[in-house]
Amino acid sequence: MNPPKQNLSLAEKLDLLPAMIVVMSAGCFSLFTAITRGEKGAPTLALHITYAISRKLSSRLSVKQMQWISPSTDQVYEQYAHSTKFTPRTVKLAHGGLGHWMGDIDAPNVLVWYHGGGFCLPANPNYFKFFTHLIESSKAANKNVAIFILTYTLAPTGQYPTQLTQSVEALRFILTETSRRPSQILLGGDSAGGNLVFGVLSHLAHPHPSVAELKVSEPLAGAATIAPWTSLQDYPDYKPSVIGDLLNTTVAGPWASAYLGSAKRDCYTDPHTASADWFAAYPVKQILVTAGENEILLPFIKTFVNNLRVGFTSVEFFIGKRECHVAPVYNLAAGDVETEQGKTLKQWLRHILQ
Repeated sequence: MNPPKQNLSLAEKLDLLPAMIVVMSAGCFSLFTAITRGEKGAPTLALHITYAISRKLSSRLSVKQMQWISPSTDQVYEQYAHSTKFTPRTVKLAHGGLGHWMGDIDAPNVLVWYHGGGFCLPANPNYFKFFTHLIESSKAANKNVAIFILTYTLAPTGQYPTQLTQSVEALRFILTETSRRPSQILLGGDSAGGNLVFGVLSHLAHPHPSVAELKVSEPLAGAATIAPWTSLQDYPDYKPSVIGDLLNTTVAGPWASAYLGSAKRDCYTDPHTASADWFAAYPVKQILVTAGENEILLPFIKTFVNNLRVGFTSVEFFIGKRECHVAPVYNLAAGDVETEQGKTLKQWLRHILQ
C-alpha cells in the first residue's frame, strides 16, 4: 500500500482555519471581478468562481496541508464505486503502486490513466466521473474500453523516478497479466499525468537506467494527454493572465521541487527538452495532446507539440476555446459536463478503439 500522509504540526493545522477564510474570501471577491473577465476569463460565472477558489487554495496551502485535507485516490475510488454501485477492483502493483479498474475488466481495449495534481495531489472525484463519461461515450459507439487508473506515491514522500517506475509497472501489469496485445492498450494522463505518459513512452524507447526495462512487441494503440506538464523549469518572470485558469504561476516551483528532490531534470522529467530522434523512437501509433486556450501552460505545450511533431508525425493537437487547465476533469466541479477538449478526446478514442 502507499505510505500514509505526512503529519501536520499543530501550527500547520491551526493555519488551516485562516487559510480557508482567505480561500472563501477569494471566491466571494470573484463575484465582483466576474463582470470584467472578458474572453480571457471563464465562460460561466460558476467556473469563474471555481477557478478563483482553486487558484487561492493551491497558492495559500502547502503541499503537506493540501495532502492532509484531501482523501487519497484509493479512498475516492472506493467512495465513487459505492455511490455509483459498481464493484471496486483494485490490484497491487510492483514498487508500491495500485491499479483501479473501471468499466468491463474483459473489454478488448484498456486505457491506462495517470492522474494529474503536480505529482503531489491525489485524484479527486471528478476524475472518476470523467472516466465514466469516456466509457459511456465509447459504448455508445459500440466500442468497449476499460480504464485502469494508477495510484502512485505522491511527492515528496516518493520522488523521481518513483512515479515513473510505478507508471511503467501499471503498463507492465496490463501487458503481462492480461491477455491484451500492445495494440489494444492506450496510455492517458493529464498535467503531471501527461508528463508520466511521455515518461513511459520515453522509457519504452530509451530504457531509463533506474527503471526495469519493458519491451513491447508492437506499438501501443495510442497515447492521449490533457494539458501535459512537459517542462518542470521554473519561470519566475513569466506573468500571464490567470483569470481564466485554475492554476497560478506560484505552484509549479514547489510542486516540481517536491517531485524532483535532488534529482537532475532530464528527458524523462522534461520531454520539452528532448530531441526529434528521441520522439521518433516512441512505440505508439498515435498521440493526442489537448490544452485550454486560457491555461497558463499553453505556450509551453505549444512549443512542446512543435518539437514532438518534428520527430513523431502522427500527433493531433487541439486547443479548447476559453478552457482552463485540465478542463474536462475540473469543470465537472462546477457542473460543466462537456468541454471541447473532452469531446475531442471521446472522438479520438472512438476512432482508434478496436
